[in-house]
Amino acid sequence: MRLLNFIKEKLVIVSMFIIMALIVLATTFTWLNKKRIIETTSIKMVAETVKRNMGNIFREYLRGMDLGLRGYALTKNKQVLSPYENALVSNATNLRHLDSLFKLQKLDTVAARFEKIKEGIEKYVETTKAMKAAVERDSIKEFVRLLNEDKGYDLWVLFSPFNDRIIKYEDTIISKAQADYESALNWNIIIQVILLALGLPSLTYIVFVLHKESRDRKHLLIDLERNNREYLFDPGHEQQRTLGFQDTIRHSINNFKKAAEFIRGISSKNFNVKWEGLDATNIQQNDHTLAGELIKMRDQMKAAKLEDEQRFWMNDGLAQFSQIVRKHQASLPELCKEATSYLSHYLRAQQGSLFIYNDESEGDPFLELTGSYATHLKNNTNNRIEIGEGLVGQTYKDGEPQILKEVPEALVQIKSGLGNSTPASLCIVPLKYNNKIEAVLELASFRVFEEYEIKFLQRAGEFVASAIITAKVSTKMESMLHETQQQAEEMRAQEEEMRQNMEELTATQEEIHRQSQEAKGLLDTTINILNQLPQKIFLKDENGKMVLANVNVAKAHNLSVDELIGKSDFDFVDAKTAQEWRNQELEIIKKGNETYTFDETLHGHTRTLTTTKMAFYIPHLKQTGLLGIQTDITELQDLRKKAGG
Repeated sequence: MRLLNFIKEKLVIVSMFIIMALIVLATTFTWLNKKRIIETTSIKMVAETVKRNMGNIFREYLRGMDLGLRGYALTKNKQVLSPYENALVSNATNLRHLDSLFKLQKLDTVAARFEKIKEGIEKYVETTKAMKAAVERDSIKEFVRLLNEDKGYDLWVLFSPFNDRIIKYEDTIISKAQADYESALNWNIIIQVILLALGLPSLTYIVFVLHKESRDRKHLLIDLERNNREYLFDPGHEQQRTLGFQDTIRHSINNFKKAAEFIRGISSKNFNVKWEGLDATNIQQNDHTLAGELIKMRDQMKAAKLEDEQRFWMNDGLAQFSQIVRKHQASLPELCKEATSYLSHYLRAQQGSLFIYNDESEGDPFLELTGSYATHLKNNTNNRIEIGEGLVGQTYKDGEPQILKEVPEALVQIKSGLGNSTPASLCIVPLKYNNKIEAVLELASFRVFEEYEIKFLQRAGEFVASAIITAKVSTKMESMLHETQQQAEEMRAQEEEMRQNMEELTATQEEIHRQSQEAKGLLDTTINILNQLPQKIFLKDENGKMVLANVNVAKAHNLSVDELIGKSDFDFVDAKTAQEWRNQELEIIKKGNETYTFDETLHGHTRTLTTTKMAFYIPHLKQTGLLGIQTDITELQDLRKKAGG
């Protein structure tokens, strides 16, 4: 009874052992049958090879010898002997192969009898060699005599009984090997059937038990995961129905670890600590979970700390800034420069500009750029902004700060040695004193400005606006003092500059006249050289019109050089011929150059010309034309014809 209970409890393991034993048994029998199949297949192949080689003795080799000799005797063409010679070589190889096969089959008696067959074959071969020799001696009678002896028939009488016995024996071996092969296959099938009959029920039971345990475990895991989501942390996505045991346990452990790390971070005053996996998509689901309560506690402590840090930051910054303003309030440029630089640094801005209100011209007030930090000005026109113009001008007019959080790429660029980038935000703040705007500050940053930073700029602006009023008065007094001295110095400088300009202008005119005379002389010399040459030399522009020609070209057309300039082939021959010449020249320009001989007929006279044409760049026209050099070889051709006649 106890044994039955034990087997019932361990039935899955017992079933698995049964399947393993069946697999091992099937594998062993399969290996043995495979070995048996290989052996029977090898025996069958050897027997079939013996049958085939025995049949080839008469069917292939002796027949080939006979046909080769007969053909050679009729034609006396040695090429016809190729069947004979091939049969001699193949026959010897075949006999050696049969010897080895008989030894492999352990047929010693057969091998001894086969020696007599080999002797008969050797005698037949000797007879064929004698017949070949008779043909080579042109002794047909001897050949016919040997042929009438019919040695092949004698050999067949000796060979046929032996061959029949061998064929019968080999057929018996093949039949037995085939039977053994089929028996091995049948045993494989029987073993597979046994394996299926015993293994399938065991495997079915194992699957049933595993499925039941999996279903029970799945329900337990679902309950555990539901409690995790309800009390610890809900990730927000739908609960998986197929969550594994290890995954569920790992989720629980990870949630407790996250809680411990979160509390540890808050206790060390790290109020930026986050609960991994908690975001905007699942924050509502965790409103009453442990994760949600810890997040609320962190946010309350973080807000209190942030208010203290912002208050300290503003007070410290205003104290430092007030010292900078008092130090530089005597000089308006220095004040604007230092104030812009400090505020850009303190607010972590990448660019800054300070525009002060300029009302020196009555009826034409504007905003003037007087302080900048890391800005790139292209020209002086950027220094002036009209009231109400652009964001800066409109901010002055409205009197309220402007924060631009989506900055267009074309509006402003923050530049460095490695490249450009668009800022994330733009802050423009009016600087007031006694409710009067004295300047406008513009800052650009890769981050978004906070509300407390804008308040800081407004309070700092009161210091700057007050100092600007004082600096303006001081600067105006200094400007009036030095204005008269500066005007006198400018008048003297202008007179001296005018005198130097007149001297330089005279020298330039003289140099241009000299270069013009030299160029004209060089051109005249070049044209005279071209006119002295016997060849016809010309230069055409891209439209085929004459740009340059020597006297020989002009004479050939019964024109002067000046009359020829500007004309093309269309002015001297019919349109079809001129177009053919033009197409040829365009092809030469594409290729680069070409030399050829042709007959040219102008004004009723035909001349033979050797011509070299090439593409030529004409600098003053900025185009590629055609340079041609033609040599008249008419007389030379006539002399050659006379000498040939």
